[in-house]
Amino acid sequence: MKRHTTTFLKSISLIQRNTNRYFDNMLGEYQIGSGQQFFLLRIFEHNGITMYELAQTGGYDKGTVTKAVQKLVEQGYVECTMDPIDKRVRHLHVTPDGMPVVERIYDIRDQWKEQLIHVFGEMEEEKIVALLEMMAEASCIALKEIGVKKG
Repeated sequence: MKRHTTTFLKSISLIQRNTNRYFDNMLGEYQIGSGQQFFLLRIFEHNGITMYELAQTGGYDKGTVTKAVQKLVEQGYVECTMDPIDKRVRHLHVTPDGMPVVERIYDIRDQWKEQLIHVFGEMEEEKIVALLEMMAEASCIALKEIGVKKG
Protein backbone atom coordinates (compact mmCIF):
# COMPACT_ATOMS: atom_id res chain seq x y z
CA MET A 1 0.00 0.00 0.00
CA LYS A 2 1.35 3.39 -0.97
CA ARG A 3 1.49 5.99 1.81
CA HIS A 4 1.37 9.72 1.18
CA THR A 5 4.11 11.71 2.87
CA THR A 6 2.09 14.92 2.98
CA THR A 7 -1.24 14.96 4.74
CA PHE A 8 -3.68 17.62 5.83
CA LEU A 9 -2.53 16.86 9.40
CA LYS A 10 0.94 18.14 8.49
CA SER A 11 -0.65 21.38 7.26
CA ILE A 12 -2.71 21.75 10.42
CA SER A 13 0.39 21.17 12.53
CA LEU A 14 2.36 23.78 10.59
CA ILE A 15 -0.46 26.33 10.93
CA GLN A 16 -0.63 25.68 14.69
CA ARG A 17 3.14 26.02 15.19
CA ASN A 18 3.24 29.21 13.12
CA THR A 19 0.25 30.60 15.02
CA ASN A 20 2.04 29.97 18.32
CA ARG A 21 5.18 31.66 17.00
CA TYR A 22 3.14 34.65 15.79
CA PHE A 23 1.40 35.09 19.16
CA ASP A 24 4.67 34.60 21.06
CA ASN A 25 6.29 37.31 18.96
CA MET A 26 3.40 39.75 19.09
CA LEU A 27 2.77 39.36 22.83
CA GLY A 28 6.41 39.45 23.92
CA GLU A 29 6.12 42.96 25.34
CA TYR A 30 3.50 41.67 27.81
CA GLN A 31 5.68 38.74 28.93
CA ILE A 32 3.06 36.20 27.92
CA GLY A 33 2.86 33.97 24.90
CA SER A 34 0.58 31.82 22.87
CA GLY A 35 -0.09 29.53 25.82
CA GLN A 36 -1.45 32.16 28.16
CA GLN A 37 -3.46 34.15 25.61
CA PHE A 38 -6.12 31.43 25.29
CA PHE A 39 -6.64 31.37 29.05
CA LEU A 40 -6.70 35.15 29.42
CA LEU A 41 -9.43 35.46 26.78
CA ARG A 42 -11.52 32.66 28.33
CA ILE A 43 -11.28 34.33 31.74
CA PHE A 44 -12.32 37.65 30.20
CA GLU A 45 -15.20 36.08 28.27
CA HIS A 46 -16.38 34.09 31.34
CA ASN A 47 -15.78 36.43 34.27
CA GLY A 48 -15.62 34.42 37.49
CA ILE A 49 -14.83 31.12 35.78
CA THR A 50 -13.19 28.50 38.00
CA MET A 51 -9.93 26.73 37.21
CA TYR A 52 -11.86 23.48 36.71
CA GLU A 53 -14.27 25.14 34.25
CA LEU A 54 -11.34 26.74 32.46
CA ALA A 55 -9.72 23.33 32.02
CA GLN A 56 -12.97 21.95 30.61
CA THR A 57 -13.35 24.70 27.99
CA GLY A 58 -10.21 23.62 26.17
CA GLY A 59 -9.77 20.04 27.27
CA TYR A 60 -6.67 20.93 29.31
CA ASP A 61 -5.36 19.10 32.36
CA LYS A 62 -5.29 20.82 35.75
CA GLY A 63 -1.51 21.24 35.71
CA THR A 64 -1.53 23.12 32.41
CA VAL A 65 -4.29 25.44 33.62
CA THR A 66 -2.59 26.03 36.97
CA LYS A 67 0.72 26.94 35.33
CA ALA A 68 -0.90 29.30 32.81
CA VAL A 69 -3.07 31.02 35.42
CA GLN A 70 -0.13 31.41 37.82
CA LYS A 71 1.81 33.20 35.09
CA LEU A 72 -1.15 35.52 34.40
CA VAL A 73 -1.53 36.25 38.13
CA GLU A 74 2.23 36.96 38.45
CA GLN A 75 1.98 39.41 35.53
CA GLY A 76 -0.94 41.15 37.26
CA TYR A 77 -3.40 40.35 34.45
CA VAL A 78 -5.64 37.99 36.43
CA GLU A 79 -6.77 37.75 40.04
CA CYS A 80 -8.21 34.81 41.95
CA THR A 81 -11.01 35.28 44.44
CA MET A 82 -12.17 32.67 46.92
CA ASP A 83 -15.67 31.27 46.57
CA PRO A 84 -17.74 32.42 49.57
CA ILE A 85 -19.33 28.98 50.00
CA ASP A 86 -16.57 26.54 49.04
CA LYS A 87 -13.19 27.91 50.12
CA ARG A 88 -11.38 25.40 47.87
CA VAL A 89 -12.83 27.00 44.72
CA ARG A 90 -11.13 30.02 43.17
CA HIS A 91 -12.87 32.33 40.69
CA LEU A 92 -10.80 34.07 38.05
CA HIS A 93 -11.16 37.67 36.88
CA VAL A 94 -9.19 39.88 34.50
CA THR A 95 -7.66 42.85 36.32
CA PRO A 96 -7.68 46.41 35.00
CA ASP A 97 -3.99 45.87 34.06
CA GLY A 98 -5.05 42.86 32.01
CA MET A 99 -7.65 44.69 29.93
CA PRO A 100 -5.18 46.32 27.48
CA VAL A 101 -3.62 42.89 26.95
CA VAL A 102 -7.04 41.38 26.21
CA GLU A 103 -7.73 44.12 23.64
CA ARG A 104 -4.31 43.56 22.08
CA ILE A 105 -4.91 39.81 21.83
CA TYR A 106 -8.18 40.39 19.99
CA ASP A 107 -6.38 42.72 17.56
CA ILE A 108 -3.54 40.24 17.04
CA ARG A 109 -5.99 37.39 16.51
CA ASP A 110 -7.87 39.42 13.88
CA GLN A 111 -4.63 40.36 12.10
CA TRP A 112 -3.42 36.74 12.03
CA LYS A 113 -6.78 35.49 10.78
CA GLU A 114 -6.61 38.02 7.95
CA GLN A 115 -3.10 36.83 7.08
CA LEU A 116 -4.34 33.26 6.82
CA ILE A 117 -7.61 33.80 4.97
CA HIS A 118 -6.85 36.68 2.60
CA VAL A 119 -6.35 34.07 -0.14
CA PHE A 120 -10.01 32.99 0.13
CA GLY A 121 -13.23 34.57 -1.02
CA GLU A 122 -16.01 35.10 1.53
CA MET A 123 -17.83 31.88 0.63
CA GLU A 124 -14.60 29.87 0.78
CA GLU A 125 -13.82 31.35 4.18
CA GLU A 126 -17.22 30.35 5.56
CA LYS A 127 -16.85 26.86 4.10
CA ILE A 128 -13.36 26.24 5.47
CA VAL A 129 -14.37 27.47 8.93
CA ALA A 130 -17.38 25.14 8.90
CA LEU A 131 -15.26 22.21 7.72
CA LEU A 132 -12.60 22.81 10.37
CA GLU A 133 -15.28 22.98 13.07
CA MET A 134 -16.66 19.66 11.81
CA MET A 135 -13.19 18.11 11.91
CA ALA A 136 -12.59 19.38 15.43
CA GLU A 137 -15.89 17.90 16.60
CA ALA A 138 -15.13 14.61 14.83
CA SER A 139 -11.78 14.43 16.61
CA CYS A 140 -13.49 14.87 20.00
CA ILE A 141 -16.05 12.19 19.19
CA ALA A 142 -13.39 9.77 17.93
CA LEU A 143 -11.34 10.10 21.11
CA LYS A 144 -14.41 9.72 23.26
CA GLU A 145 -15.42 6.56 21.38
CA ILE A 146 -12.05 4.92 22.01
CA GLY A 147 -12.02 6.00 25.65
CA VAL A 148 -9.32 8.67 25.58
CA LYS A 149 -9.93 11.18 28.36
CA LYS A 150 -9.48 14.92 27.98
CA GLY A 151 -6.28 16.49 29.22
